Amino acid sequence: MIMETIDSLQIGKSLELFPDQIRNSFNEAYSANIAEFSPQAVIISGMGGSSNAAKILEGIYENDFKTGVDIDIHNDYGLPIWVNKETLVIANSYSGNTEETLSSVDVAIKAGATIVAVTTGGKLKDMINEGVIAGAVVEDIETNPSRFPKSGLGISFGALAGVLSKIGVIKLTKDELDNALIELIEIRKSWDAEAKAGWFADTIPVLFSGRPFLGSLNAGRNAICEIGRVFTLFFDFPEVNHVLVEATGKPEFVKQNLKYLFFESNFLHPRVKKRFEVTKKIFDEQGLTYSSYTLKGSSILSQALELAHYSAWVGYHLSILRNEDPGPEPWILKLKESLV
Repeated sequence: MIMETIDSLQIGKSLELFPDQIRNSFNEAYSANIAEFSPQAVIISGMGGSSNAAKILEGIYENDFKTGVDIDIHNDYGLPIWVNKETLVIANSYSGNTEETLSSVDVAIKAGATIVAVTTGGKLKDMINEGVIAGAVVEDIETNPSRFPKSGLGISFGALAGVLSKIGVIKLTKDELDNALIELIEIRKSWDAEAKAGWFADTIPVLFSGRPFLGSLNAGRNAICEIGRVFTLFFDFPEVNHVLVEATGKPEFVKQNLKYLFFESNFLHPRVKKRFEVTKKIFDEQGLTYSSYTLKGSSILSQALELAHYSAWVGYHLSILRNEDPGPEPWILKLKESLV
């Protein structure tokens, strides 16, 4: 349910249009004037939601990337020292003005790397239009009324997927994508995102899952942080079993104020599924509160999108439950102004 009276920037409407964001931006990016390329390595430079799009795709296609191609996701200034003329650098920035990503472009130009940008505007759009670099400029006005990256993950994901498909790094057809989005629309008609937000109310959410959904888990955490404005954590299995179970009882605040959500899937490793079961039994002994959400899509692609999208709606409803507008970002704006 969208609460337009509270939601001044139409974050809920943007989330509702998530499937359209993906479909439209994929088609726009795939239609861009970008040549097929066979690099020795691909590095995707991006921050926030733009980075999340890359991480989700990395999880979906980690076993299916073009043979012999290394994929690296760079969330920082500059680029690794090994970038050279055989490297494809994808500058993925929703706004086109992300300073870390722009610095990566500068380094890539000096290294003689092949550069492809993915954006909705800003300096990267200007560079594409002026022929300085190749790339795809996608529209966000119709499907993301807020114009904020936090509610435009579908645009970043669809555009990046379209570019990677056009270049030949991944194999994703329009039909495969459409089928996943049709599934997602049906799944969200009956999911419990609003109820799960109520369950999480006044606690710290902790999200669990495993490969191939680590990128989606990261995106889900970010969405709850940004849209719900709730401090949220995520941990990946099986690594979490080697760290967290000895740290769930102290300080007492942790035991009383954290709730754990397991994202279950038929695509998880069999031993990870077993670890879920054992961890829940240990949590029972420790007196912890947990719940599960079973991903319902029929493919890794549809489930990866489902996890990220479900979490974003949980974040939205957490904000609405507090009677707060999920749109404004006063602290992010203050941070950006202070960096000028």
